[in-house]
Amino acid sequence: MPYKNILTIISANSDTLENYFRKIFSDVRSSGSKKTTINVFTDLKYSDLVTIVREALLDNIDVGYELYLWKKDEINKFFDYIRKLDVDGLLIYCDDENRAFVTKIVDNLPNNIKSNLIKDYCKRSN
Repeated sequence: MPYKNILTIISANSDTLENYFRKIFSDVRSSGSKKTTINVFTDLKYSDLVTIVREALLDNIDVGYELYLWKKDEINKFFDYIRKLDVDGLLIYCDDENRAFVTKIVDNLPNNIKSNLIKDYCKRSN
């Protein structure tokens, strides 16, 4: 089933962000969707993030996206924001350093969003 808008949550170190963004666009495309709302939890400035992921963005211009940056202490603002979204899919990405933080976010997502999980690359696979 193609998705209308996929909510993407990501928190990773800056040296791996470009690879994660490539994976996000690949997963959005393979899910049949053409749009994602990417929510990055980072201390980077918007311009620094765009510089880091620029090539991934340019290589995937066929996928529409909205890009939001959140500080790690803005979780409540993030939850207020997503309650207003119309999403029908969920993708989750993190590196090992940010796993506990992202898990905390996912655990507190509304059930109607959690139930739309497509892929969770943040779960420990041991």
